[in-house]
Amino acid sequence: MRTPTALTRRFVTSLSAALLLLSACGGSTDLAGIQGTGSPSPASASAVGPITGFGSIFVGGVEYSTAGAQISSDGQAASETQLNIGQVVTISGTVNNDGKTGTATQVTFNGDAQGPVASVDSAAGSFVVLGQTVRVTAATLFDSTIQPTDITGVQPGSVVEVSGLADATGAIVASRVDVKPSASGFQVRGVVQGLDGTGHTLQINGLTVDYSSATVTGTLAKGSTVVVQGTSLTSAGALLATHVEVLPGLGAAANQRANIDGIITTFTSSSDFVVDGQHVTTDANTNMVLHGATLGPNLEVDVMGQFNAAGTLLAQKVEAKPQSASLIAGTVDAATPSSNMLTVLGVPITVSPSAELEDRSNQHVRMFRIADVRVGDYVQIDGTESPPGTLTVAVLERENAASRSMVRGLVVNVAQPNFSILGVTVVTTAQTRFIGTGGAATDGTTFFSLALNHTAQVSGTFANGVLTADQVRLENQ
Repeated sequence: MRTPTALTRRFVTSLSAALLLLSACGGSTDLAGIQGTGSPSPASASAVGPITGFGSIFVGGVEYSTAGAQISSDGQAASETQLNIGQVVTISGTVNNDGKTGTATQVTFNGDAQGPVASVDSAAGSFVVLGQTVRVTAATLFDSTIQPTDITGVQPGSVVEVSGLADATGAIVASRVDVKPSASGFQVRGVVQGLDGTGHTLQINGLTVDYSSATVTGTLAKGSTVVVQGTSLTSAGALLATHVEVLPGLGAAANQRANIDGIITTFTSSSDFVVDGQHVTTDANTNMVLHGATLGPNLEVDVMGQFNAAGTLLAQKVEAKPQSASLIAGTVDAATPSSNMLTVLGVPITVSPSAELEDRSNQHVRMFRIADVRVGDYVQIDGTESPPGTLTVAVLERENAASRSMVRGLVVNVAQPNFSILGVTVVTTAQTRFIGTGGAATDGTTFFSLALNHTAQVSGTFANGVLTADQVRLENQ
């Protein structure tokens, strides 16, 4: 079971190749608007994003056929079966006029950091790999061999591969963390912050790279995005590179459509900013859907638009990604796949087109979709409470049956010994264990004095519409 921390959500720093159009949070209406409704022929387009499902590959609710596509993973030829939900990929090809299907000609995955875990800060929800700070969020997916499947399951010394997006500080906001064999090589993808052409070294955040013996593809420059691979570290912790590849931007032609989901890393104004290394501009015709957020650095956005001759993406729509601060885990009470609706612990749940769905149960359905969810299935869902008492899904995982239920969100309706989260009535007893924001045990009186409108996570037993709490934990705000 994953225990979420504060959220952002995921995406890729490197944009290598022109890709396939990806729907934003909306559906075919927005896509039709950007593609144009007059032409029935497939449109050349580009997209970058995490894999949300298979059959062939779903990215942002769009299904891309991969028959005949060139697929690569960390620089090696690969098949679709070697890719995983939550890994950030780049796709090139075409998208059909329905805005829901397309054909990929190229699918590329490169991990952001692969190597041993140097340190873990569970309280901060972060760990360090090869000098790169990795932030774990409520939407981070973990390899099933990481137990528990949350930040506390990440062990110093273990070798992992992280896929995610870079924030304005250069930290990687993880979308997926996978365990790798101990003999795996090292890899880092990031922006060159320091370059010594004489000494043949470069800097990527906290990592020094010695590329004196490496094969370099492309022209190195400060500010360029690179993928560095190597097999050994110096005694000082520098990576001895065997290969350095300078990644191009999208390289899109004028008038080509694109959709980019990422974090704003450079912000000049609401009409001029950078997302995942791509310069974005807006104008009076841009549809801003910010859900109450303020456009600025470190905000995750979904940008849909069209490239101009200078390679700038003129946005037709900018949508802020809501924070996935809420969680629910339990058995499905009702399922209406045709309307993308579920009910869990009595809470109405909407599965958005861009939600990531993964089957971690013994059924192991690779092409897992909302239609595969049945009443009685045990699921864990991360998402956004909107409107109050409902949940919009960011990540849905089906797991093996369990008796323990869980909710996470804002505490309301406080009347000791009871309160509510997500519309679920929580009852505490003399056996309930209370944990404060610092992780230390506390008592019920202290909890109830602080709880109102504070985020808390509750685990316990659900019956007759009530969650009887075994444990209640106040989260850091």
